[in-house]
Amino acid sequence: MDVAQAQAFAVPLTAAEQDQVQIAAAAAGKTVDAFMRDAVLDAAHDPFLAALEQAADTIAARSREDQIQHDYAA
Repeated sequence: MDVAQAQAFAVPLTAAEQDQVQIAAAAAGKTVDAFMRDAVLDAAHDPFLAALEQAADTIAARSREDQIQHDYAA
């Protein structure tokens, strides 16, 4: 990932959100940056998310196949 893409993760937080992140990071024994990095990477490697993406791809492919068959039959 290049630096330009990484900057897309820089999202402004409200004061309350910043407090929550700082408390959670301290509880995990990590810096805020390390905690946020780990949270983003964990979310990116979430098996449930991967399964949802695969299901969406499968449904889209089936829709294309159905459309091709329908157009071919007409």
